[in-house]
Amino acid sequence: MNLQTIYYTKQRRKLLKNHQKMMNLGQPLMAARYGERLAETAVTASTTEFGRLIPQIPYIGGKANSLTDTLVQMTSLLALYRVLKREGKPIADIGDLFYEMAQAQVNRFPQWLRHLTGRLYLSRWNVRRLRQKAAVSQQRQYSGDFVIELVPAHDTRSIQGINYLECGIVKFFAQQGAAELTPYMCRIDYLLFPAMGIQLNRTGTIAQGCTHCDFRFNQLREKQP
Repeated sequence: MNLQTIYYTKQRRKLLKNHQKMMNLGQPLMAARYGERLAETAVTASTTEFGRLIPQIPYIGGKANSLTDTLVQMTSLLALYRVLKREGKPIADIGDLFYEMAQAQVNRFPQWLRHLTGRLYLSRWNVRRLRQKAAVSQQRQYSGDFVIELVPAHDTRSIQGINYLECGIVKFFAQQGAAELTPYMCRIDYLLFPAMGIQLNRTGTIAQGCTHCDFRFNQLREKQP
């Protein structure tokens, strides 16, 4: 049994519990789109599908890599995608549903907390951490990992953005025959960053066939009451 299989299967109960939480968030949205019966069936079937996917999630460093959680969350959506595709739902409709689920997840947190998270993300303390993570990723120790480089701002202690040179989601979804889903995951970034008070500008992504994903950031100004 390899490291990938051991790491995720040891956490199987926890991962299934987190998957169920995500599906609970999505079930009323699916019910509004497809009816309550299909929504309930999809949640149950997605849990079975997610269970099958757990041993296949790429190992990219475990807890030492914060993007491990992102990859696991995307696997939950991959499982639901497969179920809805079998039900004949078009990819654009599934993508819209996943965007609504992300919005519902964001809405669970108050604005002040989201904006605090955004300020911390662009803080010099986190820039130092991101610089270390970028250096580790560029060693390419794990084939399924993300590879990033920082784009420094003029003062060099902050960042203008991040280039994703390789995307773990793109690679994993392609392996799973779900490449068509990846651009819809990229779309969610335009929801998550503004929710943290960060303006995101991007000219292209790997999922769109570009050489890299060019994330560029600006701190949004707080609206005066």
